[in-house]
Amino acid sequence: KRVDKDRNVIGGAKPEEMQHELMTRASAQKRLGACAEHVKDMGRKDKLAWALDLKDRANEFYAANSLEEAAKLYNDCLVGLDLDGTEEENEEVKHKLQLPVCTNLAACMIESGQYDRTVELCDIALSVDPNHCRALYRRGVARYRTGNHAAARPDFEAALAGVRSQREAGAVEEAEARSLADIERRTLAYLGHIRRFSAGERTRCKRMFEEETDGLYADRPGPKPEVAGQEDEGPVDDSDEAIDAALARARGDWTCCPCRRNKHGRPKVE
Repeated sequence: KRVDKDRNVIGGAKPEEMQHELMTRASAQKRLGACAEHVKDMGRKDKLAWALDLKDRANEFYAANSLEEAAKLYNDCLVGLDLDGTEEENEEVKHKLQLPVCTNLAACMIESGQYDRTVELCDIALSVDPNHCRALYRRGVARYRTGNHAAARPDFEAALAGVRSQREAGAVEEAEARSLADIERRTLAYLGHIRRFSAGERTRCKRMFEEETDGLYADRPGPKPEVAGQEDEGPVDDSDEAIDAALARARGDWTCCPCRRNKHGRPKVE
């Protein structure tokens, strides 16, 4: 295994895998270099228009489930990020380009299992808009899937508050309303999993303490027998289908279908 400076595993050590990774990085650098050469003589408005056009094309690839190509185009967009203007011009670029592109690229990184990169991108998006519910939700998912429930929980709670705040503000288009409802139900499912996991951890710690102190207090009554149906849960299935099914059971609705999200079952991008 290959590890980074913090001893986190970042890949295999097989020669063919390392060669593939090096070639991929070289190809990405060459591609970004070509993009930089293309936009170097453009004005701010032309550069922004070029990047926004790429973003729209990337969204089409994402919707068609071509995540690798979508991620390449989202990265290309960031080459057009020009923050050397006035404060007003920079705010326009941040909100029109940096915020949506980083949030959308984070969605691609989640699908490919690159959770550290997802967190980095969401941090950038949240530096522009600290209450952006999609960035909060996606950072929460990345942290949850790496086992960092303590950090994921406040992200999910903030995402949920953001969704409800947007809804209460009114004037939300139908497509956006469906997207917000999708984020809300998935956020609730993740929070439910985290609460159950925390409860299971407390139970296990209590049981461990009782077992360790049993020899010290021989006259103390033993632990209460476990009640059927209260066994610790196994690993959580956080796939889209499993979340939809769990929420459907909670509502008593057995007609829930994950395809309601969109044609290809992927969350909305901006």
